Formats: sequence, C-alpha cells, structure tokens
Amino acid sequence: MRLIIILCVIFLSLFSIVTPVRSATTSSSSTTVIPDGYLFKKMATLKIKDIQKIAGRKLTLKEKIGFIILKHKIKHQSKKNQKQGDAAFILGIAGLGLFIIGLFVPVLLLGSLVAAIAAVVTGSVAKDPSNKKAHAGKLLGWITLGLLALLLILAAIVVAAWV
Repeated sequence: MRLIIILCVIFLSLFSIVTPVRSATTSSSSTTVIPDGYLFKKMATLKIKDIQKIAGRKLTLKEKIGFIILKHKIKHQSKKNQKQGDAAFILGIAGLGLFIIGLFVPVLLLGSLVAAIAAVVTGSVAKDPSNKKAHAGKLLGWITLGLLALLLILAAIVVAAWV
C-alpha cells in the first residue's frame, strides 16, 4: 500500500511541475491553482535511502531513476522561478530609477514606462508565490506606473490651466 502511495506522489509530482493545474470549474476569470511549494522543496531534499525507509523496502532501478529525475526537475524549476523573480526586481528598480531621472530628462520617461510594464509582467509570470523578489518587482512596477499616471494628470492640469 505504501508503494502505491509513493508511486502516485512521484507520478503526480512529475506532471504538476510540467503543466499548470487548472480549476475544474468555469468562471469569468481564468485562474490557475498553484500547489504549495513545501512538498516540492521537501522532496528535493530527500535521498533515495529516505524514500526506501518510507516505503519499507528497496526501490527498483526504475524507481530510483524516476526519483532522481524528479529531484532534478524540482531543482531546475525553482532556479527558473528565482531567475524570473530577479529579472522582475531589476526591471522594477530600473523603472523607478528611470522615472526619477526622467523628471529631469523627459525622454527617459518612456523607458520608465517600458521597464515598469516589463516588471509587472515578469513578476506576474513567476510561479512561486513565496518569491519575494518577484513580488517586490511587480510592486515597484505598479508604483512606477502609478507615478507616471499621476505625472500625466498633473501635466494635463498644467497645460489646461495654461491655455
């Protein structure tokens, strides 16, 4: 019985990493359900001997190879998510920096707009909800977009009062 449970967990883990899990119900907004990363982090730290202890028997060669491939995919996925979070954070800082410099050199405001939009998109694409850099990059992007909108409104008010 333990063998069946372990094989089901390994099998389902392989497919949940490769394809995103979708909601079974239809709704007006398309949302994806992301499983908790704790299970994957825990499995990435396990060794074959630990799995054999849980199963209460030795694993076959095929099961050992499958477990090694699963660990590799989990580690690769977390590195990919971390890179996306880093990119979002860098773009968010760049967008805010270009906005501040753009107050003195107005041409750079366009670069600020592009960097802020890229930060929001890249931060939203990062799949791990616990990635703080992705969240901070997305937040910096939204702040920069808000400041740009505020600057545009102020410019419109000044131009309207001037005419």
